[in-house]
Amino acid sequence: MAEMTSRERLLAAIEFTGPDRCPVHHYVFPGAIWRHGQALLDLADRYPDDFGNRSIKANTRPKLEEGEEITDVVEWQDGWGTVWRRMRGYTSGEVLRPAIPTWDDWPSYEFPPHPPESHYEQFAADVKRRHPEEFVMASGGGFFQHMQHLRGPANYFMDLAEDCSGVHELADRMVEHNLYSIERYVRAGVDCITFGDDWGAQDQLLIHPDMWRRFFKPRYARMFEPARAAGVHVWFHVDGWILEIIEDLIEIGVTVLNPQHVCMGTQRVADIAGGRVCIRTDIDRQWIIPYGTPEQVVGAVKEAIAAFGNFNGGVILHGEVGQEVPLENIRALYSAFYEYGNYPLTWLAN
Repeated sequence: MAEMTSRERLLAAIEFTGPDRCPVHHYVFPGAIWRHGQALLDLADRYPDDFGNRSIKANTRPKLEEGEEITDVVEWQDGWGTVWRRMRGYTSGEVLRPAIPTWDDWPSYEFPPHPPESHYEQFAADVKRRHPEEFVMASGGGFFQHMQHLRGPANYFMDLAEDCSGVHELADRMVEHNLYSIERYVRAGVDCITFGDDWGAQDQLLIHPDMWRRFFKPRYARMFEPARAAGVHVWFHVDGWILEIIEDLIEIGVTVLNPQHVCMGTQRVADIAGGRVCIRTDIDRQWIIPYGTPEQVVGAVKEAIAAFGNFNGGVILHGEVGQEVPLENIRALYSAFYEYGNYPLTWLAN
């Protein structure tokens, strides 16, 4: 099979039309880059992903000033008014002071303005420049997690439990805010609109599935609809246990799903989703990638390809790399993506 461009490869995997190999998507935290330095960057160059290694390049940008440590705790306020705290070089952090601490603050709260129309015009020009080689994505905006940030997680779960009017108003306003950009990005000609909400604990959803279907499913469907109506793909990242709602996400238009499949059982997820939605894998980042042997890392990659990728496509290979991951496991992960991800998957017959 002739080698494809990254965009051709990703579309073929998502649409089950036969890629030349499984597409690859890297994510590496800054702490891992600072730990391993050039050796990790060289590995990424040797085994590049199908997105220009953009996430790795982005996380090499932060520089430490003299006297700073990556474990220093820093605080900042985002554009929505929420104050955050995190370690300098690692995670996105935690909410320190929410933007809407009480519903008394809601009537006077103002959403940040949308970008000017010139932003979307420039984005459309950028899409034309990057096609046909690159697969172009745009964010659909935050939703469930973002509303937690605005209210504070404990407040927000109480809001849902009490079914107060404010929680409905906030959700509907957030949908409308997101649709403004979604519709413009779709018109700009993107290949995919991305969403990300972590819905699961280790062994169950964070709320009852019935509440999820009643409150969140129709609102997600509204945000997905402009993309799906235009033939644009919907990419949904979600950590934790979501087994009960995978069918719902497929029903309302998700075409790329990034679940934490290991905690639910990789094959159990494949029994529901295999061949129906493209899976961006989450090779076990809790245990195997950081603490397993290189052989176990390779085995986990092969398991994911066998479960999700044997449908004339259907898989995007990804494994998150944190600062605790040894270099030999990163090498095993990336090399296995290339060694076992080529189509046809002849090794499955052995």
